[in-house]
Amino acid sequence: MNSDLNELLYRETAVEKAQKNSHQFTMDIPKTSLDETRNTLRLTDNYFFANKEIFISKHNRFAPYPLHSHQFLELNYVYSGSCQQTIDGVPTTLQTGDVVLLDVGSKHSIDYLGENDILINILFRTKDIHIDLLNKLKNSQSALFNFLLNISTGDFNHIRSLIFRNTGKTGVATVIETIMNEYFFPREYSDEIISSYLPILFLTLTRDYKNTLIDAGMDQYSEPVIFQVLNEIDHHYDTVTLDSVAKKLSYNKNYLSNLIKAKTGNTFTELLNKQRLNRAHLLITSTKIPISRIITEVGFSNKNYFYKKYKESYQHLPTIDR
Repeated sequence: MNSDLNELLYRETAVEKAQKNSHQFTMDIPKTSLDETRNTLRLTDNYFFANKEIFISKHNRFAPYPLHSHQFLELNYVYSGSCQQTIDGVPTTLQTGDVVLLDVGSKHSIDYLGENDILINILFRTKDIHIDLLNKLKNSQSALFNFLLNISTGDFNHIRSLIFRNTGKTGVATVIETIMNEYFFPREYSDEIISSYLPILFLTLTRDYKNTLIDAGMDQYSEPVIFQVLNEIDHHYDTVTLDSVAKKLSYNKNYLSNLIKAKTGNTFTELLNKQRLNRAHLLITSTKIPISRIITEVGFSNKNYFYKKYKESYQHLPTIDR
């Protein structure tokens, strides 16, 4: 265990000191990052991912955190002690070493955390769930595979939370603490190391933890043809069409179109646009390639359509990212 990390996590933050005195929740993020609708705090991604793909923090102790939801995938890890949460209406107790994955829109509240209760939040956007990771997991047909597959396709009819209980023989703690060390004490290539460790984290969860499912009555989705469609979109986003995929998979075009919509909640075009926009965003933020050329390279033929969809996805025009 890294003593510097341990000291950092147990050190009281300004918010924790305030909560320790008042025993009342103190908001720790700007109000502009909140969407207070329907009596539930909705945490938006504009604050957490302003300059990074992944956001890691220690959850503030000494006061309960109210019911909230978020626009991103959240992983909670109990570094020490225990944690009481209510997840989508289900009271849940987490112990040291336990991990819970919460989908976009999942609602949860967190009870009072004591001096020795250290809860770590790891947040990342659903667009960071790549087909390469799913490909590594698919042979296991684990609950985690189905959970991440449904997130990547935008399927709203699936299990919204997963708990992984510590078996006492897991390497997940080592992986998470490696990621935390790179995040809180950054050095050269830390961002790249963190990105590389995320697939390792998910693979280790699948291998070493026993999992239980919240809302276990909801259907698990394991339609293999959808994975094949996603694979085609991921690798051939610049040229792929519904016609070409249907022909390659020997499916009737209309049947495949209806199946994609029924199983993912998205049309083929919507899934394709998501991948093209993700690729365009990466090229815009990491290269100097002219935006007009990027638009063509990722497969968009209409410039105005690209700008419209980009703004819908990222809430601003690509020139802001450039």
